[in-house]
Amino acid sequence: MKNTNLLEEMKNSKQSAHVAYTNFVTAYSTDNPELIYCFFEADEDKKYYGGRITMKYQKEFEDFPCGGRDFVLKAIELIKNRTEYNEAKVLFFIDKDYTNDKVEDKLYVTPCYAIENFYSTKDTLKRILNSEFNMKEKDENFLKVLDLYTTLLTNYHDELLFLNAWLSCQYDIRIKTSASTRLDINEVLKNYFKNNENMFDVSLSLRANIFDDLKNKDILENTLFKDAPKIADDLLEEKLALFNSSNFNKACIFRGKFELKFFIDFLKRLKEEVTAKQPKILTKKYKCNLSFKLEDSISVLTQYSNTPNCLIEFLDKHLKVA
Repeated sequence: MKNTNLLEEMKNSKQSAHVAYTNFVTAYSTDNPELIYCFFEADEDKKYYGGRITMKYQKEFEDFPCGGRDFVLKAIELIKNRTEYNEAKVLFFIDKDYTNDKVEDKLYVTPCYAIENFYSTKDTLKRILNSEFNMKEKDENFLKVLDLYTTLLTNYHDELLFLNAWLSCQYDIRIKTSASTRLDINEVLKNYFKNNENMFDVSLSLRANIFDDLKNKDILENTLFKDAPKIADDLLEEKLALFNSSNFNKACIFRGKFELKFFIDFLKRLKEEVTAKQPKILTKKYKCNLSFKLEDSISVLTQYSNTPNCLIEFLDKHLKVA
């Protein structure tokens, strides 16, 4: 695709993609050769990657949110064909989603579905229990919480297995047909993942039947996502078998926003449990002053979230001074 056509597509497709590129053109200067120019999918990404760039490498960076994964990739194509930017320290960051994309040159691709998956891990939970709840690793309650979390997460993945498989099939169709439209997942499913409604009851069990609709192909295709392509039963069964195989890491590959919602709801209920006058599950009370809110969790919990080795290697390669 020619540069002029690509730029025109960016303008027509989504304003934020065009704004990202034009902001870069305005910001770029040869007078500051050490400045890092980072293209992200959205503003949230800066909250995860930003601290890891500035704290370890002491590098200044400017961020350019592109309005989505596809537009970051378009920005790469546009910039790499402009010789005047050959010396610019430009890095690009995207979520893997349901693809098999890998890190390539100046493009970082998360090894999991999205950055949200770095937050909802057992290691992240351990750090939070230690730092925010003041639980020690050898404490019986520490181990009890981890066991409970593991069990509940397994149950949660069982509940959302069908939905993730169906969404992955939709993604495959979009890539195969080169369709530019996307499902508005957050909006359509907002009643199932309400910010102000916890998926756990006060006894820290998943509330019954709240995700039943999302295990029904007819409801997904004829009620919730009416305009989505119909998925053939054999393709869906094949995807379900893949997603349910023993070597498939659901916590890594399932949609990140679903994983983060689970994580924050769990922490909210856990805080209620440990600060109650008479805890029902744990053997004693603990203090926790941190508020767990889904809307600001990416920035508030970034210090506790995982930093995968592939990200360290990527940043070392492009930012580390020999």
